Formats: sequence, C-alpha cells, structure tokens
Amino acid sequence: MLWTDQLSNEWKDSLQHAQQEDSDIKPVLEWMKASAPKPKWSDVSAMSSTTKSYWAQRDSLLIQDGVLCRKWENGRGDRCHLQMVVPKAKVPDILQLYHSGCSGGHLGVKRTLLKIRERFYWVHCRDDVEDWCRKCTSCAAVKGPQIRSRGALKLYNVGAPWERIAIDVAGPFPETESGNKYFMVVMDYFTKWPEVFAIPNQEASTVADKLVHEVFCRFGVPLEIHSDQGRNFESQIFQETCRVMGTQKTRTTSYHPQSDGMVERFNQT
Repeated sequence: MLWTDQLSNEWKDSLQHAQQEDSDIKPVLEWMKASAPKPKWSDVSAMSSTTKSYWAQRDSLLIQDGVLCRKWENGRGDRCHLQMVVPKAKVPDILQLYHSGCSGGHLGVKRTLLKIRERFYWVHCRDDVEDWCRKCTSCAAVKGPQIRSRGALKLYNVGAPWERIAIDVAGPFPETESGNKYFMVVMDYFTKWPEVFAIPNQEASTVADKLVHEVFCRFGVPLEIHSDQGRNFESQIFQETCRVMGTQKTRTTSYHPQSDGMVERFNQT
C-alpha cells in the first residue's frame, strides 16, 4: 500500500486542520477516532449528502498520521493506495496545482482526474474537475470556443418567376468536339427551372456574353442574380453587365456553398 510521502508535513498539517473544520468531514473524524461501530442510518439521515457518502464508504476510510484517508484499488485489484480526503476549502488548491499550476500542464479532464486520484479524493471530484477545466481561461484561449458563433441566417422568399435567379459554373469536364469544357447553370428560384449551357472556359467575358444572349434575351432580366464568390462572377466585366442590365448582384458567404444550395444540388445530379 502506497502513502503520499512526497507531500510536505506543512501541507499535511494544513489539510488535517481543514478536515477538522469541514462540516461534512468533522462527523466522520469523530466516528473514526471513537473506534465505534459504523453508525446507524438513523444517526446520519439528517446529515449532508457528502457526509452520508463518506458514511457509505466507512469500511474504506482510515486515519493515517492524523489525516483522514480512503483506501483505493485500481480496476484490476492488484494495486492499492491511500487517497487523502479533501475538504471543500482545499478543493480549489488541488485543482489549481494539478491543472493550472506549473506542474499541471493544463491537461484535459480525464488526465487531470487521474493525476488527482493518485493522491486525493472527495465527493463529486469528477464534477469539480470538469467544471474547473471548462472555466479555465488559459485552456479556452488555446482551444477556442467549443460552439462556433454564427450570424443569423434567414430564408429568401420569392414571389414570382424570374424574380431571382442563381448562376454557377461546373467543370472542367472532358472537352467536346466543339471545344467546350464547362457548363454554365442558371436556375429560377421560384419555378426551379434550370437552363444549362456548354461553354469553352469560365472567363467572366464568356459567362457574361452567354448570360445576356442566351438567358436575358429569352426570359428577360431578373431583379437579382445570386452566385458564389468565383472570380468570374466578382469581376468588373460581370459587375458592369449587371449594372447596365439593371439587375442586382448578390453572392454567397465565404466557404459556405450551402448559400447557393439550389444550383449546387442541381450540379450534383
């Protein structure tokens, strides 16, 4: 059986004094020092839940060098050592030492808990370790937020055909005999009607020319054109075409193709 000899006598004396002052541990010390049989449930039923937890573990508790300890065996049952019972007043000191201190290393919950259990025990130890690690500002600064904040999104409602259209370019594909390697896809948000055109490249001038002569001349000019942030759609040529035709240009947010999900989904088919 191992004992925590590495701890200074001063720290043990401080822990012993804190145990004697702790309202949950003090009754347990009195039982142990009296060498009396395990108290009856009727004697402890009115006490705190922490005291009742120690009462349930009475057979595993002992006093070593004046400090209340708990016998603890590993899962295999081949190793047993003593854990000092920590009063509430000393819990922050233990957590600071084993997680946030110089020797703590800001380890995660599991590894911090393993280190603490080598020497110490208290009721709700796991909950306190989890809460301490979650609130550690140094860990939060390194790991970042667990839940990424997002801006509020909303659905765009259209009320008539050709009010708003989406445009995208897919490819490259194997070159055809006509020299085309890309598809330009145009879809109406209201009717979901698609138009697909083969184009030789995805240059802004090619896309703008095909859009004007094959789409606008047949269906008219929409109020809005929505696209991703491709250079061909953000170019000066395309922007000028939209301005001359009197249509408003909108775009998706960065790294979020779902904003143009209708035409992206069509491209998958």
